Amino acid sequence: MQQLAKITYYKIKCIREENNLKEYKRFFMAEKEQRKLPLSLKDFTEGIASPVFYTVIGCFLVLLHRLSVSPIQFAAVSVLVLSLFLQCERRKKKDPGRRPLVKWRPVSSSLHVYIYVIAADCVFYIRKRNQTSVYIMSAVANTFENVKAVILSAHKNTTSRDKVSFYDSWAENYDQDVAVLDYRAPTLAANCISSHFSGDREGAVVLDVACGTGLVATQLKKLGFGKFVGIDGSEAMLELARQSGLYQDLKQIMLGEEPLPIQWVDSFDVVVIVGALSFGHVPPAVVRDLCKTTKPGGYICMTTRSNQDNLEYKGCLDSELRQMENEGLWTCLEVTEVENWERAVSEHEDGYISGAVYLYKKL
Repeated sequence: MQQLAKITYYKIKCIREENNLKEYKRFFMAEKEQRKLPLSLKDFTEGIASPVFYTVIGCFLVLLHRLSVSPIQFAAVSVLVLSLFLQCERRKKKDPGRRPLVKWRPVSSSLHVYIYVIAADCVFYIRKRNQTSVYIMSAVANTFENVKAVILSAHKNTTSRDKVSFYDSWAENYDQDVAVLDYRAPTLAANCISSHFSGDREGAVVLDVACGTGLVATQLKKLGFGKFVGIDGSEAMLELARQSGLYQDLKQIMLGEEPLPIQWVDSFDVVVIVGALSFGHVPPAVVRDLCKTTKPGGYICMTTRSNQDNLEYKGCLDSELRQMENEGLWTCLEVTEVENWERAVSEHEDGYISGAVYLYKKL
């Protein structure tokens, strides 16, 4: 009886193995025949989930960021890529016998890698919208080191358009950041003008060149001046100046590249420029345009830094100012050298840097 059962067991086992072999053979032949067939549209659809495809999509998404595509558009593209992957996964599960064009496990790993890459690039995009990470650092923690990083980042911008883009991004935090720098130039310039101006302050019209957010106008307003016209290259700065309510007129002008309006010749009682007369901003020769816009007998106040990085520029500026005085265009009323101008941000300087305030009277 036991022997019969053992024989029956082995017969059943052999039948199963034979059936399995036939089944394996049938699948093998079907696979072999399928490989001889041309690729179908479905094969291509499944094939897009390859690592190469994700590489192309990843590069495309990075390109979208560099072109300043909005986060909503980026999210839409990301969802599309993810949906394509999930769709291919569902097809694979529904039809496991179909010929796969790729191995799915590496594809899943590739997808995870690109999710991290895309997420990192998302962070880069958001920071870039605020003009690189250093631009927004001061908004997070308004410390001297962070503000220093902001200023140093501006030195990497070589063209005037780059500078304007930098100031556009910095506008929102500009006032807080320069307060951290203990930036005294607006106050020093306003006090210099006030000490020499003897006319009607309420009626005097002041041209605030490179006005920024309106720091100089704010100081002059405290000293009794009431009418201001401002120009700046940054539209974001001008918008904040507009919100201050100090200015009767504001214009976006790239100083040194665009001429001042011809109707402004001999128009202003006071012309003041603070901060822009330095290396990498406007050429020293622009002071001639400032003189032209000033009324005869009017005042032109200018400031510049005297630190090591700006010495060459300051030398050219001093030469231009003396040349104009020799030509009889104006006369110098005061030149004040200030030691504690603002906190140093240069990598090879510490403490405070020096600066200078110039006041001329047009003849």
